[in-house]
Amino acid sequence: MEYECREMNLNELEETMELVKKVFDEFEAPEYSDEGIKNFYKFANVENIKKLLKENLKIVIVKDYSKIIGMLAIRDNSHIGMLFVDKAYHRKGIAKYLIRYAKGLYGMNNTDITVNSSPYAVEIYKRMGFEILSNEKETDGIRFIPMVLKKYKLNNAKGELELVFPTEEYRDQIMDYLQEHFDNGEMILNGCGGLDRLRDFDSWLKKVRNDVDFAKCSEGRVPASLYMAIRKSDKRLIGLIQIRHCLNEKLLQTSGHIGDGVRPSERKKGYVTEMIRLALEKCKELGIKRVLMSCDKDNVGSRKSIMNNGGVLENEIKMEDESIEQRFWISLKKQSAHLNLKSLGNVEEKTIRVDEDDFKGYIHLNNFIKMNEKFLLPKGLCIRDTGYKWLEVYGENSNFKLTAIYDNLGRIVEWYFDLVRDIGRENGFPYDEDWYLDVVVTPDGDILLLDEDEYEEAYQRYEMTESEYKLGKDLVYDLMKRLENNVENLNNFTNKYLEKIESK
Repeated sequence: MEYECREMNLNELEETMELVKKVFDEFEAPEYSDEGIKNFYKFANVENIKKLLKENLKIVIVKDYSKIIGMLAIRDNSHIGMLFVDKAYHRKGIAKYLIRYAKGLYGMNNTDITVNSSPYAVEIYKRMGFEILSNEKETDGIRFIPMVLKKYKLNNAKGELELVFPTEEYRDQIMDYLQEHFDNGEMILNGCGGLDRLRDFDSWLKKVRNDVDFAKCSEGRVPASLYMAIRKSDKRLIGLIQIRHCLNEKLLQTSGHIGDGVRPSERKKGYVTEMIRLALEKCKELGIKRVLMSCDKDNVGSRKSIMNNGGVLENEIKMEDESIEQRFWISLKKQSAHLNLKSLGNVEEKTIRVDEDDFKGYIHLNNFIKMNEKFLLPKGLCIRDTGYKWLEVYGENSNFKLTAIYDNLGRIVEWYFDLVRDIGRENGFPYDEDWYLDVVVTPDGDILLLDEDEYEEAYQRYEMTESEYKLGKDLVYDLMKRLENNVENLNNFTNKYLEKIESK
């Protein structure tokens, strides 16, 4: 999802209700009587909603850049009071996104959610899994059809779990977890660190502890950390997840960095998505920059959980048993244009979409109005200070992000090209997936290649194939050749788009 979803701030209430009125007038008012329209306006006005927010109402919004494009009002943590999405953003999954987000935010995963749908929205709710409870009703001129979304549908378990390294105190839960799988006819468990083979807690715990140490793990295997996914509310063991610290040739082809499993009685509740999210945080701590995960093509739930965490399908592999294994990569090197430097000073941000002959993509400007301190490179070059500007250029289908750094007098400090695997937009801001190598161009035209050591190390960690390794180098060398004696054109290009974005 490329949009920002969060709880509404009170100072956004007026804009939110303007969206409600706009969408209501266009899609729902035509099916209401004058009385119904009058009563809806009476309910959906700023002053009334302010009162309800102090009682039992909560509102979640979705934004695209600085514009509110969708909203969801939840009453009593169980009833949808309002759900409206801007016409320009219909059929993009935003309504479903709002509900899933609210379910996780407000702990509603085990709650049936009701709604009194307008006649217009019935089919929309049906597509999200809602069921009709009774025939159409009318109250005070407002027509509606009672509907319900059963618990465990559209779940988001974010915040409900914690990852805990196994200890003796979880002996009974671990063995019960194993037995539940056996009772369900499952003799092979995913992400369990050999529990299904050993079937003995003490032997398994010893292995799990040894697996963390490369010197102690079994021959031909890589170090791995196994965690229990514990539900915070009742300390119940929900699942097991194993993180392999690095890859080898075999793991690169299938299995990847993470294996996971959930006990049969706790499935289809959104827990795998949350387990993977927490495991990715552990991956960051281990220094893993690009995570490989795989799953059987027929395992729809597993595939969705991986994709919910940013998994991008690379390819499919036909296994010996004729099954199809899908391989997904999750980047932990995504860099958002949004720097979030509020603690360091006052930064103004602006993003525009450009579609011109010489450039198509996103331009983002960071204007450093007031910085608490300078940011100096090791050799003393200042790249961020009060009055400085960073113009970031994110081209469509490009393997480079360009940053033009201007000082407080409007002079170029340097142009910085990041080699990237991907450029996109998320939470309203452009992002890039860093690919290690960087090229710097000085105002005098000197061209410098940086971070070759990081690139080599990533290749040795199996973060890229040999063909990808060669491609990245070819792209960089080609860029450096094109930049030779080309400072004037580069300067004209970035100045043009600095002026363009500042004029917006």
